[in-house]
Amino acid sequence: MFTIGYAAYLFVMATILALLEIQIEGKDGWAKNLPCWRPQKPYNFTVRAYMFLMSGRELTGYHIVMFTFVLLILHLPFFAGVKWNGQRELWTVSIYFLLSVTWDFLWHVWNPHYGVKKFNPKTISHDYNWLGPIPKDYIMGVIVSFAFAVLSGGDITHWLFFFFTFGGLTLASCLISLALIRK
Repeated sequence: MFTIGYAAYLFVMATILALLEIQIEGKDGWAKNLPCWRPQKPYNFTVRAYMFLMSGRELTGYHIVMFTFVLLILHLPFFAGVKWNGQRELWTVSIYFLLSVTWDFLWHVWNPHYGVKKFNPKTISHDYNWLGPIPKDYIMGVIVSFAFAVLSGGDITHWLFFFFTFGGLTLASCLISLALIRK
């Protein structure tokens, strides 16, 4: 499960998810204008916990479905013959967080309303908390991903392999996007 092909496949999946969300959301991120389920106030503990973990972003039915769909895809190998165990589950969750950060960033990279040049706190309107030029969520997502990889007991070089493969392909996407999206 640590081949360049598998890492590239997951990166392509992140790209397709980003493109799908661009088609669904347009310029308005985080399902801002979608007719989806939203919890009613006062929020219960689960909704408040979600919003805390997501830096205050709203819980929506759209995101519940998208996040669950991606988790199901990542668990497909366990239903196709790969033996499930706690170590592999922790690894899968680790990859989910790394994939999520990549997918979210690629939404901005490929969105014709933004692009790489507009990825900053002044032009991004959907509730990121920034640490310099990077949303804190991205930093936390990478840290959580790394923590799950460590907890899985696996070789950290495998996580680094995925991290740098995703990073290299993301950089290539940024360069291609800069050439194609003139914003």
